[in-house]
Amino acid sequence: MLRRPDLVPMTLLSLIKNAATALCGLAAPQPQSPRDHEIPVGTGADNEYQILISGVPHLFLDEGDHVVHFVAVFERQMQHTSFGCKLLPEVVPRWSKVGTHRGSGVTPQSVAEVVIGKLKADPGSKSIGKPTGSPHGEPEVSSSIEAPTRQAMQKNAQPNPGRASNSTYTVGTLIEWGEMEFPNRKPGRKKTYTSFAVKLNTAEGEKTLPGEGLKDALANAGCKIGDRVAIKQVGTEKVPAFDQRTRRPILDDETGEQKLWDRKVWQVNHIH
Repeated sequence: MLRRPDLVPMTLLSLIKNAATALCGLAAPQPQSPRDHEIPVGTGADNEYQILISGVPHLFLDEGDHVVHFVAVFERQMQHTSFGCKLLPEVVPRWSKVGTHRGSGVTPQSVAEVVIGKLKADPGSKSIGKPTGSPHGEPEVSSSIEAPTRQAMQKNAQPNPGRASNSTYTVGTLIEWGEMEFPNRKPGRKKTYTSFAVKLNTAEGEKTLPGEGLKDALANAGCKIGDRVAIKQVGTEKVPAFDQRTRRPILDDETGEQKLWDRKVWQVNHIH
């Protein structure tokens, strides 16, 4: 009888994997079944609007006559690292449905404003942005909300150039953006560091705003050189840390987990 040589290494590989799993105290991986309240979204489609609310990613899906609200869930899984088995969060979130919002002229942006407004009114509330569901696993549908119309949203989105600079906005014409060098004031570090930045021609002269998050904000706003815009920092978010030269993850010496850095979150509005 002829023996297939390809079966031997595959069997040996399986034994090694099973042994490694047993050493880490993990059960054999089981195929994941989709949850009823998790819907495949977050693909970057035109009808999706993503925003950080209190440091948590939220997604609002425009379905025409209603908007579906999702919240990101980062589950933690045991993973084998060079420092042993660690409980690490998933890199890609699972989008869990929170509810459905209906109303006259409802938009993803208007629903997001309502959610933010409720959190500001009741900062201690834990129900907002928390996935809800019936005993059968079907997400509950929220009642209609009094949301601003599209026309009102568009009007409110236009910052007043006269008062923008007084409310921490930087107003000007985009003249350049890209990777730029800046002096590094941190002791024991290189004299300069590189960061994404934009240059604006403002009433006070040329201004440069550094921040990696500006790249996403400009793309989301559909900006191009020559546009007149109002830019404001609206917060910070935690992002995985990478070495600027090697692009390799920066790990914590004690835990072996990848470090997290603060990244500025920006808002960019066109001025017409």
